[in-house]
Amino acid sequence: MRNFLKAAAVSLGIFAGGASTGEAQDFGAMNFDGAGDFGAPQASGASKATVSSYHTEPFVIVTELTLPDHWHVYYKNPGSVGLPLEASFKETPGFRIEGPYWQVPELGTGLVNFYGYSGTAKMAFRVTPEKDAPAEATFTTTMTWQMCAEQCAAPETKNFNVTLKRGDGKAAPDAAELEKGLVGLSTPMWAEGMQARISQEGKNVTLHLRTNGRPIPENSVYFFCNEGEINPTTPQSFKKLDDSNYELSMQYNDTTDGLYPNNVPDADKGKPLASLSGILRAGNEGVSLTADSRPFSGGAQAGTQTSSASPSPDAAPPLMGLGEIMFFMFIGGIILNVMPCVFPVIGLKIMSFVQLGGGERKKVLAHSLTFVLGILISFWIITAILIALKANMFDWSAPAGPGIFSSDFWLGHGAEGVVNWAFWFENPWVNFCLLGLMLAMGLSMFGVFEIGVKATTMGNDLQHKKGYAGSFWSGALATVISTPCSAPFLGQAIGAAMLQPPLGIVLCLTMMGLGMSLPYIILGAFPVLTKYLPKPGAWMESFKQAMSFLMFGTAAYFLWIYMAFFDADNHPQDILFLFFGLVLFSIAFWVYGRWCPMYRSRKSRITGGIFSVVFLLAGLYYMLPPQGAAWFGRGGDSGAAASSAASPARHAEESVWTPWSPEAMQAALNEGKPVYVDFTARWCSTCQVNKASYTDEVLAAFKKYGIVMMKADKTRTNPVIDQELKNLGRTAVPVNALYLPGKKPVVTRELLSPSYLLEFLEKEMTR
Repeated sequence: MRNFLKAAAVSLGIFAGGASTGEAQDFGAMNFDGAGDFGAPQASGASKATVSSYHTEPFVIVTELTLPDHWHVYYKNPGSVGLPLEASFKETPGFRIEGPYWQVPELGTGLVNFYGYSGTAKMAFRVTPEKDAPAEATFTTTMTWQMCAEQCAAPETKNFNVTLKRGDGKAAPDAAELEKGLVGLSTPMWAEGMQARISQEGKNVTLHLRTNGRPIPENSVYFFCNEGEINPTTPQSFKKLDDSNYELSMQYNDTTDGLYPNNVPDADKGKPLASLSGILRAGNEGVSLTADSRPFSGGAQAGTQTSSASPSPDAAPPLMGLGEIMFFMFIGGIILNVMPCVFPVIGLKIMSFVQLGGGERKKVLAHSLTFVLGILISFWIITAILIALKANMFDWSAPAGPGIFSSDFWLGHGAEGVVNWAFWFENPWVNFCLLGLMLAMGLSMFGVFEIGVKATTMGNDLQHKKGYAGSFWSGALATVISTPCSAPFLGQAIGAAMLQPPLGIVLCLTMMGLGMSLPYIILGAFPVLTKYLPKPGAWMESFKQAMSFLMFGTAAYFLWIYMAFFDADNHPQDILFLFFGLVLFSIAFWVYGRWCPMYRSRKSRITGGIFSVVFLLAGLYYMLPPQGAAWFGRGGDSGAAASSAASPARHAEESVWTPWSPEAMQAALNEGKPVYVDFTARWCSTCQVNKASYTDEVLAAFKKYGIVMMKADKTRTNPVIDQELKNLGRTAVPVNALYLPGKKPVVTRELLSPSYLLEFLEKEMTR
């Protein structure tokens, strides 16, 4: 039926259409001899380069067709049944070719609607000279097109040549004009870091766009799909929701009109769109874009993409076998006991075992095993959450995988997803709670108030119960605070563990929990070792108060992380409110400790309790993250601060670093520049230690090799960074990777040093 429609349209002379390349011979059988039958004029064209001579930098070769008035050619998706414009580049020894890059198409209207070009039509290729590039080379582009007006001329195929010599690589006078309107050679300002997703209700398809706060030009917005999924006969409606969010409403092409084919595979026809790709035009610029149907908060929606053909990093295979992973997870668990982020909890552990030092053997063993149980249960809860996220159990729009009770799911055939270790630290509410918890615990240890004083009057049984509960929750707290630190030996093991099937993840993280528990298992099994601990005495109160400063230090660390979720540039008053809230929060516990102890009168306890609650609620109100503050009408627009796309990396601490994005990285690689990316986060203590490795000597080495230094900050959730980490075969930060044009990226070891970085750069840049 489709071929019949094409033939009928051309033979009757009523439609500007054509056949696909493989069907062009059908016209011969219909005595259609080409343009001469209609007196159609010919298109003229030429290839031009953006340089007058080549050197070592990439350059662009553009082939431009000049079309007669009232005639047009088609985009690679004609929209209708026309013959698409095609271009290929002849392989040239000594040069690496990328492309083609398409000109932003236009919507043509008439008897039918189509996607194409009138006046001029351009295609481009990026050419990178290799070390063995010859002194002179001729570059050949082959183009195939069909011109149409009220009728269609015969398809034409021509070769276009341009010859260049080796020289200084000076830009051609019309270089900027040649690249104008070509998608993928550069990214418009409004599209940098933009994310996209789609949703569909019946025939209504909505393209949801989220930017980094840069406004999208609201004139001439149109989406040109690649496979005919969108109906070109129905107008598209563009709507701005706020400074960062936009919607483009379109209609699904169900192929009820045979003149507008949909090239979606037959198996997928009739189903909601799973993904959509094409060119988004806004104003006079366009960007190549691919979006899937998962929500922004789901963790893996696609963003803008360049049409570069440079090699992309493949997902790394499992880094090691299951036995090796379990061993290193066990060693890493042991190391977690001395990591900086768990160090403040050491005070709680020491105090607990000091109190146990003079106790009975059974009591020592019971408390040790209770502490271990708190660690293991916390690890199992974390494991369950990670497995659930990996199986997309919380994303109802994702395709359903095997059931969680099936053997396929647990033995390695479940759904794959991007899951990041310590992802909970990317949530402002988690940091909000931990900040309050650390501050409250520090105030209690300092003696501002006592936790559980009332319980001491309720008998020995309750006191013992409280003691075991304290051991359990100490283990749980140690797990929550320590696990975000990817210690040496642990980073690669965690990445490899997350690539395992669910049963493998359970085994690996259980081994990590056992490793962290080992010192306390030994101490419980051989309580005689407790005799080497100091005996209880009056010194314990001073020691407890001294340990409170470690808790205050941890609270300060979480405050530093928490501040990254605030838009300090546009709403600096929110930071002042936060500090003011911390003061009120502390006053609440001081009032409680001063007027609410059991020895105070009933009137004093009631009055103190009321004021404590008032100060506590006021403090929490001013401490709320931007999203929570917006619920109560306090603060400015939190969209920029809360957006996962608005990475704090834009506030790079050093001028040598630039914010990372796939587009910025690809643009640098397309220019032949190597790129070094530091995947980091404020909550990652190992990341902060690594910063000391970027000495003046190391920075000079980066400059010597012309390496672009980029920072990908995962303090906040960023699905684009998650996807890149998955491409590298990693799930945890820190990760540092060197990207070289035309090659797969190389990942450094986890813990850096100046000498290692110098050796690494020399090895990779001179091979």
